[in-house]
Amino acid sequence: MKSRTLYDSFANSTEGLAYALHRDWHLPFLLVLGSVFLVAAAVLRLTGTEILLVCVAVSLVVLAELFNSAIEAAVDLVTRDFHPLAKAAKDVASAGVLVAVTLGLIILGGVFINAQTLDTLEGLGGRPAPHYLVVALGGLVTVVVAVILGKLWGGRGTLIRGGLVSAHSALAFFCFVSVCYLTTNAVVWALALVLALLVAQSRVDAGIHTRREVVIGAVVALVVGVALYGTLAMRMGGGG
Repeated sequence: MKSRTLYDSFANSTEGLAYALHRDWHLPFLLVLGSVFLVAAAVLRLTGTEILLVCVAVSLVVLAELFNSAIEAAVDLVTRDFHPLAKAAKDVASAGVLVAVTLGLIILGGVFINAQTLDTLEGLGGRPAPHYLVVALGGLVTVVVAVILGKLWGGRGTLIRGGLVSAHSALAFFCFVSVCYLTTNAVVWALALVLALLVAQSRVDAGIHTRREVVIGAVVALVVGVALYGTLAMRMGGGG
């Protein structure tokens, strides 16, 4: 069925993502692994080009896995019985994933396994501190992945509405932690906290989430934000 609006297209896409996440355990694992690589890229102070390559490598594998799930669903729609062509279609789709994983590993190996990165791991690197946007990107991706997995494992709601973890609450509180990282002004901190609390309360007032779900979202954001910014702060202090 053809989507009539941009929102319909987005909703259909999230339903497809939810289907793939439920059907294929590899996909949640890949999302977690991708967020780990992005956080590692920020901690190791990789350049913008290197971070872009990490994003390309992770996206390449995730896309291949999504297409593989789509092909398997289409084949299962046609026949559930064994057929050589059905097997060939699934095997070729799986081969595509293998090629994507191999290429992704080559890219990630080239980015992370080099003299400069190894020097940074040993505390000898002289790379400048990562740009704030790089830190925010790694944190946002990690929070979003945590929210998606929480909604998936919670068994209720959808990826865009309801669920065990409130995405709005999580993102609002991650923004609060980011503001605390950017400035030492207590007034700004208080305003950011109030805004985050208002966002969380609005989800409860609208009946979309319970207080427990918005609290879980806030905790997820606070854990990710404090861990990420705390690690970076220590590295900046140690590395000069």
